[in-house]
Amino acid sequence: MVVVINDDRVSNVEEYLPLAKAFARDAAAHDKGCLSMEVLTDPKTPGRVVYLSHFETEEDFKAHAQGPTFQKHVEKMGKYFISAQDTVLEVK
Repeated sequence: MVVVINDDRVSNVEEYLPLAKAFARDAAAHDKGCLSMEVLTDPKTPGRVVYLSHFETEEDFKAHAQGPTFQKHVEKMGKYFISAQDTVLEVK
C-alpha cells in the first residue's frame, strides 16, 4: 500500500473545496486501487489544499492520475490550480 500526499496551491479555496470533495468521493468510489482520499486545508496557509490518499499500489495511483475520474474533474478544478507537489510513501 502507498500513501500519496498531493500538496496543492489553489486560488479561491471556498469555490474549489466542493469540487475537490466531489473528486475525492468519486476517486475513492470508482478508481482501481484507491482505498481512500481525504481533502485537507491548512488554516495557517491560505490557498493550501492537501489530498491524503491511500492506494493499493503506486501503479494504481499513476493510473488514477491519468484516468477518467481525474479527467472528468480536472476541467472544473483546473481554473483554480496554481501548483502542486506529490509525495508517494510506501507503507511497511
